[in-house]
Amino acid sequence: MRRGRSRVVTVADWHPTLRQLVRAAELECPRGHAEALLELTALALHKVPARGIFDPSVHEEPELFAAIESVAKTHLELAGARTEWRSAVDAAGLTFERRDELERAALRVQSVSDTAYFYAGLAFGLAFVFTCRP
Repeated sequence: MRRGRSRVVTVADWHPTLRQLVRAAELECPRGHAEALLELTALALHKVPARGIFDPSVHEEPELFAAIESVAKTHLELAGARTEWRSAVDAAGLTFERRDELERAALRVQSVSDTAYFYAGLAFGLAFVFTCRP
């Protein structure tokens, strides 16, 4: 069965609550965060109907991870953070083995933290949707 073209959802088509959340982020969050929220929400609204929730432990969608990475670089200063990390590790003058060990440990901590925050965000989002439904 052939599926029809999916309709592009513009910000004007979003539920008013989603638009209000982005507006609140524009007023209250650090620079770049509202833009990141806007782009990630647009991505989610495009992907969710076809695939359901996003699970960060599934690595079978490189284009989705590339889109998220692009938002992080563009709006959340990911490239600068990586440069600072690399400079700090280089300045430490560690052996290759110690450096590799340090980077693996840091990645593990970051991965667990990211997953916890993702699921917290998902839980809050779902709770919000189900408490605000008419």
